[in-house]
Amino acid sequence: MDGSPRMTTQVAISWPYTYSPSGVVATTTDSAKIYLDRALTLLSTNIGQRPMLPSYGVDWSKSFFEHDGNARVAIESAIRSSVAVWLPQIKVSSVEFIFDNNSGVESVKVNLILPDNTTASLPINLATLSTDGTIKG
Repeated sequence: MDGSPRMTTQVAISWPYTYSPSGVVATTTDSAKIYLDRALTLLSTNIGQRPMLPSYGVDWSKSFFEHDGNARVAIESAIRSSVAVWLPQIKVSSVEFIFDNNSGVESVKVNLILPDNTTASLPINLATLSTDGTIKG
């Protein structure tokens, strides 16, 4: 060994969970995809949803009873604090909200700075459901 630091390649299970053509769990070595998958997993998990890590996830529930602007502030705050705690290698540069009146869907675009200083975005769609399961418009 020459004494220089060894560069290791990260390998992670690719999200969403799938199998490769050879029948094994699909993995990725793409650093950007690994961090985006980790962020998406965090943002897709509600606080209390994981029994062994009850504080893991985003506290979306505090925004449920807020009104428009307050809900957006609560959502952004929840995203920023969860990412800071659980993925400190990633920085949230901004959170954007786009509401489509026709479909009743609000898109939340989380803009991130990855560890290699590249930028990436995660789109998340939120919707209000009617009692029959359809999206309220």
